[in-house]
Amino acid sequence: MNKKFLTITILAVFFINFIPSGVYAKRLTKKQKLENTLINTAQISFEDKQYDTAVEYYTKALIINPYNAETYAQRGNALFLSGKYKQAVKDYSASIELDPSRENTYYNRGIAKANLNAFEEVVEDYTKEIEINPDNANAYLNRGTTRVILKQYDEAIEDFNKVIEIDSDNELGYFNRGIAKRNNEDYAGAIEDYTKVLEINDKSIESYNNRGVAKFYLKDFKGAVDDYTHVLNLNKNFKKAHYNRGIAYLGMKNYEEAVLDFTKEIEINPKNDSAYYQRAITQGCLEHNSAALEDYAKAIELNPDNADYYADRGAFRSKIGADLDDALEDMNKAIGLDNQDPEKYLTRAIINCKKSEFLPAIDDLNIVLQLAPDNEHAKELRTYAIKSLDEQGKNK
Repeated sequence: MNKKFLTITILAVFFINFIPSGVYAKRLTKKQKLENTLINTAQISFEDKQYDTAVEYYTKALIINPYNAETYAQRGNALFLSGKYKQAVKDYSASIELDPSRENTYYNRGIAKANLNAFEEVVEDYTKEIEINPDNANAYLNRGTTRVILKQYDEAIEDFNKVIEIDSDNELGYFNRGIAKRNNEDYAGAIEDYTKVLEINDKSIESYNNRGVAKFYLKDFKGAVDDYTHVLNLNKNFKKAHYNRGIAYLGMKNYEEAVLDFTKEIEINPKNDSAYYQRAITQGCLEHNSAALEDYAKAIELNPDNADYYADRGAFRSKIGADLDDALEDMNKAIGLDNQDPEKYLTRAIINCKKSEFLPAIDDLNIVLQLAPDNEHAKELRTYAIKSLDEQGKNK
């Protein structure tokens, strides 16, 4: 049975750092005066969020002086905020080429590249920024975030450790480290980090939600329920909070409350096939057989390519003594969608044994033992099926 949880998108702070235009010399040439006038006009447009106009005036300034690293960097900022990330990268690169030791330009280029999903290059830019400014907590934060995206969890944790070393109250440092730890299956460590976030900000809905997920994986179902309840107290419509709490209630075997939460989730999101599926399982535990079958049918209607839905409905039909032909049809469909799961072949073998179809049952059990050689249940059932097939032959 698959259990799906809401995961929170990793948060990162992206600060664009602006440097004032060049200091006026006592005596300026006409070109220099015009350049400064154009830059000042661009800056005013930028501050008014008229980014296209800012780009226009920075471009005119660069025609006069194509060797001004600051102007390229500022035009890159305007292009970035216009959503023109490729052009922004070109300008940041031009600025770096003119002045390789510029602080913040590697950082901003990294942000632009992140928007282009060039994550390996993003790490390189943040690394260069850190070499120039080793106390830039945001560079460590964003590099760590990027490393989580690249599934480099150990390295990401090291970056978030550095963020927290620089700023011990950095909420995102703890939050993102919690995400990295959870992906590293260090659920206890993740819980500690989310708890720290909540000490800093007790209204962090995402931290309650993610801590609930980590508690669930540690089988602290009651703790998970408490955290999801906090989420719902802060935002009654928070995405999948009812669903997640329903899963936790299911873990506690508190089936009535689980049904209520799955029902509420379905009211909020009637196309959530997983909510119907989980409610079907819960209804089955309550022996509400007709309701369970209705929910399985709805889950399959919404997601007809999910092998587990068919498999669990087939197993449930077999368990409650429903039509075994329908149960067998479900298992055939499930195996057609997923032919590498030994449990599905085992369930089909059980159904065929109930139908006294021992030869196909033996075939399925042989497959089970190819996929899972140590499956004792399959070994015992195959022995029974072979014996039953022999007896069946003798009685003919």
